[in-house]
Amino acid sequence: MARTTALFLFLILIFAGSGCVTVKLGSEGGKRADGVKVSEPSSPFISDDRNEVDAAWKNIKTGNVISYISDCQDPTDPPLDQITNGVIGALSDLKVLEEQTTTVQEREGRRVHASGKVDGVPTEIDILAFKRNHCIYILSYVGVKKAFPEDRPAFAKFIDGFKAP
Repeated sequence: MARTTALFLFLILIFAGSGCVTVKLGSEGGKRADGVKVSEPSSPFISDDRNEVDAAWKNIKTGNVISYISDCQDPTDPPLDQITNGVIGALSDLKVLEEQTTTVQEREGRRVHASGKVDGVPTEIDILAFKRNHCIYILSYVGVKKAFPEDRPAFAKFIDGFKAP
């Protein structure tokens, strides 16, 4: 659980005007999933190599980031609500805008869209957490509030193309 609840430690770099916001996701240790297939976001997204997550892509125009993290070595088997609350808990002035239980690859998933602030910068996050074959997966989309709507379709496409083993 350390790797998944520490997810709020990474939310990656988000640019807000001339400043940037850094929050980190992930932690040391943990076993990542093998055999994950993704449909990478297209331009203007570029791969953003980060050790804290399995993979990330950053929109070079908006600073918005799509990423995913997996943890296949969590003996605590936390409930999905605990996982999503751990991620969005990084935001100050937190407001949950939408939350729903959904089905992902024939498994129950939890999706949360929230807003708040990171280092005083208005930020939004959309996350999807689910479990499959003894692994926890967290797909995330994060960006500054003013640019957030622009890349939500890219995140929806990323979710549709994500295949956990």
